[in-house]
Amino acid sequence: MNDTGVIYFFIALAAATIGAVPLGLVNLSVVDTALKNGSQKATGIAHGASVVEVIFALSSLVAGAWLSEFFKGNPMVRYFVFAVLMGSGLFFWLKKNKGQLKKEQGKSIGFLKGALLNIVSIPVLLFWLLAATVLSAKQLLPSSLPEILFFLSGVWLAKMVILKIYVFLALKVVSRAHKLSSNINRVIGIVLMTVAVIQLLKI
Repeated sequence: MNDTGVIYFFIALAAATIGAVPLGLVNLSVVDTALKNGSQKATGIAHGASVVEVIFALSSLVAGAWLSEFFKGNPMVRYFVFAVLMGSGLFFWLKKNKGQLKKEQGKSIGFLKGALLNIVSIPVLLFWLLAATVLSAKQLLPSSLPEILFFLSGVWLAKMVILKIYVFLALKVVSRAHKLSSNINRVIGIVLMTVAVIQLLKI
Protein backbone atom coordinates (compact mmCIF):
# COMPACT_ATOMS: atom_id res chain seq x y z
CA MET A 1 0.00 0.00 0.00
CA ASN A 2 1.32 3.44 -1.00
CA ASP A 3 1.02 5.45 2.24
CA THR A 4 1.64 8.74 0.45
CA GLY A 5 -1.00 7.85 -2.11
CA VAL A 6 -3.53 7.20 0.65
CA ILE A 7 -2.81 10.65 2.07
CA TYR A 8 -3.52 12.25 -1.30
CA PHE A 9 -6.67 10.14 -1.60
CA PHE A 10 -8.05 11.65 1.60
CA ILE A 11 -6.91 15.16 0.64
CA ALA A 12 -8.86 14.82 -2.61
CA LEU A 13 -11.80 13.30 -0.76
CA ALA A 14 -11.99 16.32 1.54
CA ALA A 15 -11.52 18.88 -1.25
CA ALA A 16 -14.06 17.26 -3.56
CA THR A 17 -16.61 17.02 -0.75
CA ILE A 18 -16.30 20.75 -0.09
CA GLY A 19 -16.78 21.45 -3.79
CA ALA A 20 -19.67 19.04 -4.32
CA VAL A 21 -21.90 19.88 -1.35
CA PRO A 22 -23.15 23.37 -2.41
CA LEU A 23 -26.26 23.45 -4.57
CA GLY A 24 -25.44 23.61 -8.25
CA LEU A 25 -26.76 22.63 -11.66
CA VAL A 26 -25.74 18.96 -11.31
CA ASN A 27 -26.98 18.55 -7.73
CA LEU A 28 -30.38 20.08 -8.48
CA SER A 29 -30.75 18.07 -11.69
CA VAL A 30 -30.01 14.89 -9.72
CA VAL A 31 -32.74 15.83 -7.23
CA ASP A 32 -35.20 16.54 -10.05
CA THR A 33 -34.39 13.28 -11.84
CA ALA A 34 -34.59 11.24 -8.63
CA LEU A 35 -38.08 12.59 -7.92
CA LYS A 36 -39.30 12.13 -11.49
CA ASN A 37 -37.55 8.93 -12.58
CA GLY A 38 -36.12 7.26 -9.50
CA SER A 39 -32.66 6.67 -8.11
CA GLN A 40 -31.31 4.58 -11.01
CA LYS A 41 -31.68 7.39 -13.57
CA ALA A 42 -30.28 9.92 -11.09
CA THR A 43 -27.28 7.68 -10.45
CA GLY A 44 -26.54 7.65 -14.18
CA ILE A 45 -26.29 11.45 -14.08
CA ALA A 46 -24.05 11.19 -11.02
CA HIS A 47 -21.65 8.86 -12.86
CA GLY A 48 -21.33 11.24 -15.82
CA ALA A 49 -20.81 14.26 -13.57
CA SER A 50 -18.20 12.41 -11.51
CA VAL A 51 -16.12 11.55 -14.58
CA VAL A 52 -16.07 15.21 -15.64
CA GLU A 53 -15.17 16.17 -12.05
CA VAL A 54 -12.11 13.94 -12.33
CA ILE A 55 -11.19 15.60 -15.63
CA PHE A 56 -11.52 19.05 -14.04
CA ALA A 57 -9.34 17.99 -11.11
CA LEU A 58 -6.72 16.52 -13.44
CA SER A 59 -6.76 19.67 -15.57
CA SER A 60 -6.13 21.80 -12.49
CA LEU A 61 -3.15 19.62 -11.59
CA VAL A 62 -1.43 19.64 -14.98
CA ALA A 63 -2.44 23.06 -16.35
CA GLY A 64 -3.73 24.99 -13.36
CA ALA A 65 -1.50 28.06 -13.80
CA TRP A 66 -2.41 28.50 -17.47
CA LEU A 67 -6.13 27.96 -16.90
CA SER A 68 -6.18 30.39 -13.97
CA GLU A 69 -4.63 33.13 -16.10
CA PHE A 70 -7.08 32.39 -18.90
CA PHE A 71 -10.14 32.73 -16.67
CA LYS A 72 -8.81 35.81 -14.85
CA GLY A 73 -8.16 37.59 -18.12
CA ASN A 74 -11.41 36.62 -19.78
CA PRO A 75 -14.56 38.26 -18.32
CA MET A 76 -16.67 36.50 -20.94
CA VAL A 77 -16.30 33.31 -18.89
CA ARG A 78 -18.33 34.85 -16.05
CA TYR A 79 -20.98 36.04 -18.50
CA PHE A 80 -21.13 32.50 -19.86
CA VAL A 81 -21.63 31.14 -16.33
CA PHE A 82 -24.40 33.68 -15.74
CA ALA A 83 -26.12 32.78 -19.03
CA VAL A 84 -25.98 29.02 -18.33
CA LEU A 85 -27.33 29.36 -14.79
CA MET A 86 -30.04 31.86 -15.73
CA GLY A 87 -31.08 29.82 -18.75
CA SER A 88 -31.23 26.64 -16.69
CA GLY A 89 -33.17 28.44 -13.97
CA LEU A 90 -35.75 29.71 -16.46
CA PHE A 91 -36.00 26.25 -18.00
CA PHE A 92 -36.84 24.66 -14.65
CA TRP A 93 -39.19 27.52 -13.71
CA LEU A 94 -41.21 27.14 -16.91
CA LYS A 95 -41.01 23.34 -16.94
CA LYS A 96 -44.24 21.69 -15.85
CA ASN A 97 -44.26 19.13 -13.07
CA LYS A 98 -45.52 16.00 -14.78
CA GLY A 99 -44.64 13.52 -12.12
CA GLN A 100 -42.74 10.51 -13.39
CA LEU A 101 -41.36 11.00 -16.87
CA LYS A 102 -41.25 8.44 -19.64
CA LYS A 103 -38.60 5.79 -19.16
CA GLU A 104 -37.12 5.78 -22.63
CA GLN A 105 -33.86 7.22 -21.36
CA GLY A 106 -31.20 4.58 -20.82
CA LYS A 107 -28.18 4.66 -18.56
CA SER A 108 -26.01 6.09 -21.35
CA ILE A 109 -28.35 9.07 -21.75
CA GLY A 110 -28.21 9.77 -18.02
CA PHE A 111 -24.41 9.50 -18.08
CA LEU A 112 -24.12 11.92 -20.99
CA LYS A 113 -26.55 14.32 -19.35
CA GLY A 114 -24.51 14.32 -16.14
CA ALA A 115 -21.28 14.85 -18.07
CA LEU A 116 -22.74 17.74 -20.09
CA LEU A 117 -24.22 19.42 -17.01
CA ASN A 118 -20.88 19.35 -15.24
CA ILE A 119 -18.97 20.51 -18.33
CA VAL A 120 -21.07 23.70 -18.53
CA SER A 121 -20.74 24.21 -14.76
CA ILE A 122 -17.67 26.43 -15.05
CA PRO A 123 -17.73 27.25 -11.29
CA VAL A 124 -16.77 23.62 -10.67
CA LEU A 125 -13.60 24.03 -12.75
CA LEU A 126 -12.90 27.35 -11.02
CA PHE A 127 -13.20 25.60 -7.66
CA TRP A 128 -10.59 23.02 -8.67
CA LEU A 129 -8.24 25.74 -9.89
CA LEU A 130 -8.58 27.44 -6.51
CA ALA A 131 -8.14 24.13 -4.69
CA ALA A 132 -5.00 23.35 -6.70
CA THR A 133 -3.60 26.78 -5.86
CA VAL A 134 -4.23 26.30 -2.13
CA LEU A 135 -2.83 22.76 -2.12
CA SER A 136 0.22 23.88 -4.09
CA ALA A 137 0.92 26.63 -1.57
CA LYS A 138 0.84 24.03 1.18
CA GLN A 139 2.92 21.59 -0.91
CA LEU A 140 0.09 19.05 -0.90
CA LEU A 141 -0.23 18.43 -4.63
CA PRO A 142 0.48 14.90 -5.92
CA SER A 143 3.45 14.58 -8.25
CA SER A 144 3.99 10.92 -9.18
CA LEU A 145 1.54 8.87 -11.26
CA PRO A 146 0.42 6.63 -8.33
CA GLU A 147 -0.21 9.73 -6.18
CA ILE A 148 -2.24 11.35 -8.94
CA LEU A 149 -4.30 8.18 -9.40
CA PHE A 150 -5.03 8.04 -5.67
CA PHE A 151 -5.96 11.74 -5.76
CA LEU A 152 -8.35 11.32 -8.69
CA SER A 153 -9.93 8.27 -7.05
CA GLY A 154 -10.72 10.41 -4.03
CA VAL A 155 -12.29 13.05 -6.28
CA TRP A 156 -14.51 10.49 -8.01
CA LEU A 157 -15.61 8.83 -4.80
CA ALA A 158 -16.46 12.10 -3.04
CA LYS A 159 -18.52 13.38 -5.98
CA MET A 160 -20.44 10.11 -6.26
CA VAL A 161 -21.13 9.90 -2.53
CA ILE A 162 -22.39 13.50 -2.30
CA LEU A 163 -24.67 13.08 -5.31
CA LYS A 164 -25.98 9.78 -3.92
CA ILE A 165 -26.76 11.62 -0.68
CA TYR A 166 -28.71 14.18 -2.71
CA VAL A 167 -30.65 11.31 -4.31
CA PHE A 168 -31.37 9.82 -0.89
CA LEU A 169 -32.57 13.14 0.51
CA ALA A 170 -34.73 13.76 -2.55
CA LEU A 171 -36.45 10.39 -2.21
CA LYS A 172 -36.70 10.30 1.58
CA VAL A 173 -37.24 13.92 2.52
CA VAL A 174 -38.36 16.07 -0.41
CA SER A 175 -40.76 13.45 -1.76
CA ARG A 176 -42.58 13.40 1.60
CA ALA A 177 -42.99 17.17 1.62
CA HIS A 178 -45.82 17.13 -0.91
CA LYS A 179 -46.00 20.90 -1.40
CA LEU A 180 -42.27 21.17 -2.04
CA SER A 181 -42.23 18.04 -4.21
CA SER A 182 -45.07 19.31 -6.40
CA ASN A 183 -43.25 22.60 -6.96
CA ILE A 184 -39.70 21.20 -7.19
CA ASN A 185 -39.10 22.67 -10.67
CA ARG A 186 -39.84 26.20 -9.45
CA VAL A 187 -37.70 25.71 -6.38
CA ILE A 188 -34.77 24.56 -8.55
CA GLY A 189 -35.41 27.45 -10.95
CA ILE A 190 -35.34 30.02 -8.15
CA VAL A 191 -32.10 28.59 -6.72
CA LEU A 192 -30.34 28.60 -10.10
CA MET A 193 -31.49 32.11 -11.00
CA THR A 194 -30.38 33.38 -7.58
CA VAL A 195 -26.93 31.87 -8.08
CA ALA A 196 -26.87 33.43 -11.59
CA VAL A 197 -27.56 36.90 -10.18
CA ILE A 198 -24.82 36.42 -7.57
CA GLN A 199 -22.40 35.49 -10.36
CA LEU A 200 -23.43 38.58 -12.34
CA LEU A 201 -22.79 40.85 -9.35
CA LYS A 202 -19.25 39.45 -9.13
CA ILE A 203 -18.42 40.49 -12.70
